[in-house]
Amino acid sequence: MLDPVTITAGIVTAKAVVSGVKGALELAKEAVDEIRACAEAGKGVADSIGALGSFFSAAHKIEENIAVAKESGKSDHEMVIEAMMAERELRNFYVELREMFTYQFQEPGLYDEYMSRLEALRDERRRSAMEARLHEKAAEMAIKRKKAKQWQFMESTFAVILGTIVSGLLIYGIVWMFKQGGS
Repeated sequence: MLDPVTITAGIVTAKAVVSGVKGALELAKEAVDEIRACAEAGKGVADSIGALGSFFSAAHKIEENIAVAKESGKSDHEMVIEAMMAERELRNFYVELREMFTYQFQEPGLYDEYMSRLEALRDERRRSAMEARLHEKAAEMAIKRKKAKQWQFMESTFAVILGTIVSGLLIYGIVWMFKQGGS
């Protein structure tokens, strides 16, 4: 059974995630509005780099908060609905950006290039993180094997010493019995 402190901590975490999603979603909306204003004013992609950076930063925060919400395992309906709506709204923002790049900025391949580079970067980071975890696990296993060998050596040494003592006592007892045997 969960204690009240754990339950309270879970509720506080859930509320923080929901508010984090809402705040990041507002930032994303503002950035998309700024990008849309640049596109409607006839400016190029280079003129809206700051807004694009803000949007992708906010989108990253939204994705992180949604991931935290999913990993928390809470069944709070409000949190689930907020995360679901945020995912849908974020997906719509991405579609709108792709369409702006293609039709208003006249840069049809730029969005796809960006997304493929982003995916390659994320794949590289995942691969690096996986390799780091594998190296960490390999180091842990090497330490465990070394400790197991040390224990095995200690057990073997103890067994030899104990066997020597018992054998010595048996031999002493036999010799003593032979000396005592005639009298």
